[in-house]
Amino acid sequence: MNNRVITSIIVALCCMPVASFAWGPDGHQSVGAIAATLIAGTKAEKKVNSLLEESSLEQVSIWADCVKGISPEKDFTYTSAGKYPECAPFETTAGIAAMAAYVRQNQNNCNAAFDQESCHKQYHYADIAIEHDHYKTGYVGTSDHDIVHAIGSAILVLQGKPQAKPFQFKDQREALMLLTHYVGDLHQPLHVGSIFLNSDGKIVNPDDGQYDRGSNTVGGNALQCPCGNMHALWDDVPAQFKKGRMNQMLSTKAKGVAKTKGALDAWPALWADEAIMNARIVFKDTHFSKSSPNQRGNNWSVALPLEYEKTMYKVKEEALVNAGAHLAQLLQAIWPE
Repeated sequence: MNNRVITSIIVALCCMPVASFAWGPDGHQSVGAIAATLIAGTKAEKKVNSLLEESSLEQVSIWADCVKGISPEKDFTYTSAGKYPECAPFETTAGIAAMAAYVRQNQNNCNAAFDQESCHKQYHYADIAIEHDHYKTGYVGTSDHDIVHAIGSAILVLQGKPQAKPFQFKDQREALMLLTHYVGDLHQPLHVGSIFLNSDGKIVNPDDGQYDRGSNTVGGNALQCPCGNMHALWDDVPAQFKKGRMNQMLSTKAKGVAKTKGALDAWPALWADEAIMNARIVFKDTHFSKSSPNQRGNNWSVALPLEYEKTMYKVKEEALVNAGAHLAQLLQAIWPE
């Protein structure tokens, strides 16, 4: 196959429609819908319904991304009105006030470094080198406010216990909305596993020796396809899964997912381990080169292997199934029969 054909395949992959949010609204809503199916008829369902009232896990699954429409630079006003249809239920006067209050409480509470995002945005991910087999606090890309700790804090709130610092979740309803979203994020491979590249485009482990901040590819955001970045490519879900078309099939598969073993508070780290393993699949046989001869910073061009689309479909389907199953397991463990 000549280079032109290979390039066309890469362009086609990278130009597939992508969403602004992790998994896109369709992915997160599928996770919520799967979990709701699995907890039907249980005490957990009754508790969820009492907290969410007229809403559902499917609907609130995207709240943690909708709050990103609050702009601290503009006195915490909401600047995304009408932009994302899935956020419309929260775009009432009371809903916008609730989103603004959350952002105010979780904007700077983690003492973010100069080159880091707002604290509440950092709750959505970790960037752990794929050379590691397990999640471990202290690795480059982890923190006391990464996604594993965010899930842990939401669990504590739902259990009626004091939440962990630096998180400031208002109440159990807010914690449930956040938990539903974060569990989805945790199963997107590039929200946990990442690669770090030296100046020659070779993969390095940032935890071996001195860490060079310039080697961080930011969960694939610094890896450029012709039409975007690799993280966005993985955030999107296949067309077959959009608008809940496959939720029944995904729910059926989720019923067969084995229950996570061990203590409840260890579950998020175990699922992070799975995400790291999937990130290895994401980056298998990929190649990196400088975006330009005079490149500065950590932006790289990425060449993807043939049949990469099949790999994405398989990994994404499994991730959505596991996310829905694991969310259901969490809710039933928090509110057992």
